[in-house]
Amino acid sequence: MVGPGTFLWRMARIVTRVNVVDAHNLDILDQPGPAMIIINHTTVVDVIVTVGNLHKLGFTTDGPCEGACTHRRHIRPMGTADMWDFPVARQVCTGSGIIPVDQHDGRPALKAAREAIRNGECILIYPEGDVKINAEASPREFRPGAAGLAKAGEVTVIPIAQHDSRKLGNGSVLRSILMAFAAVFRRPKIEIRVGTPVMPKVLADLTQPEINALLEEQLRLTWRAIPK
Repeated sequence: MVGPGTFLWRMARIVTRVNVVDAHNLDILDQPGPAMIIINHTTVVDVIVTVGNLHKLGFTTDGPCEGACTHRRHIRPMGTADMWDFPVARQVCTGSGIIPVDQHDGRPALKAAREAIRNGECILIYPEGDVKINAEASPREFRPGAAGLAKAGEVTVIPIAQHDSRKLGNGSVLRSILMAFAAVFRRPKIEIRVGTPVMPKVLADLTQPEINALLEEQLRLTWRAIPK
């Protein structure tokens, strides 16, 4: 069965042209230990761009490999539980390491993410928590989840910024998905920039609000470095 990383990469290379800058900053993930990727969120279909291209680079959201693993690392994204309401998405996500997030109660998802961190895994989170963009579509204020997870253990945090996946699809969920499938005829160009990793020793003595402010600023700095 095709996993979400494989599926999204196959789709990404058909419907977009993506330039990934500073991918070497992901090399830290080749080392063992807990890690967290934080990404700005502007549209429901930006996962095609970000997760699909992470898979291309060897960091997959597919489920555990059978036999010898050829990936650099497996990643566990935190994604809306609504994905399991759609037959195709449910089939793709089943068996993967995705942590489902209930929009009404995110506590079970945060508990699962903390457990993954304790097990030395890498999680992926969209810390803004929604796709309500501002005027310039820059990274917005974080919800407290990402900082709480970073505080939970010695976590290396990698900020990744994308601009502008809204060219692939925007608006309602249905409209965004339909636009994404139709993008094969225009293949919009989108840029991803991988920011400088924030190492555990930088976060060790900070309070959770201080960690939140630091991670917000690191993602904004990464986003601002993208040519607009």
